[in-house]
Amino acid sequence: MSNKPNLSKDGSFIDFKQSESVPTSAKKFRQSPEIQGFYSFVYDNGLRIEAYEILTRILNQRKAVRAQEQAAAQAAAQAAQAAKLQAKLEAKAAAKAEKQAARERVRQEKEAKKLAEKAAKQAAREALRVKANKEQEKKKLAQAAAKIKAQKKAEAQKEKKEAAKQKMKALKAAKAQKMAAIKAKKTAEAAAKKAKADKEKAAKAAKAKASKPVKTAKPAKAVKAVKAVKKPAKKAAAKKPAKKKK
Repeated sequence: MSNKPNLSKDGSFIDFKQSESVPTSAKKFRQSPEIQGFYSFVYDNGLRIEAYEILTRILNQRKAVRAQEQAAAQAAAQAAQAAKLQAKLEAKAAAKAEKQAARERVRQEKEAKKLAEKAAKQAAREALRVKANKEQEKKKLAQAAAKIKAQKKAEAQKEKKEAAKQKMKALKAAKAQKMAAIKAKKTAEAAAKKAKADKEKAAKAAKAKASKPVKTAKPAKAVKAVKAVKKPAKKAAAKKPAKKKK
């Protein structure tokens, strides 16, 4: 501090000597001629208290301005952060709402799909039931038709069997009648032959007896022989009309 600072002519300010070199450290800053001149001026003029008050006031003003700037910057940062947070929250809420809406759409689509599938299954079951009912009715009709056909066939077979049975009975009856007629004819022929033979025998016997002398007891025997000859002839005559009736 060897050099005193130069004052202006009116003494309102200090005429500092400016150096072209810029101090690069605090020590060099304190050793710079401007600072040395300022300190010399304050010390030489007894202005340390005033300089301290002035510098304190300036420092406080600058601190206040800096605090305001920091507060404003902080408020701006907080506002920006709040706005960012609000935007983030709004975006999150919008995303959440969109996600919820998407979930709701998916749920509604699933529900609609389930309802459609349920309706389709119900329709399919109804169609199957109707088809089964139709097939059952068709089967019942076919069974009824088959039963009626079987009954008609059975009745036809029964009638055919009955007709064959009646025909067989008629054939048997006709055959029996024919056999009876043949038997009656044979019997009549045998009776006629026997009667004829008996008659011829009786005639021969009568002729033989006529050629011999007549006895009293013999006529009764001749009468019996004649009667015996007449009986087969009567039987044959009685059988012949019966044959004609048949």
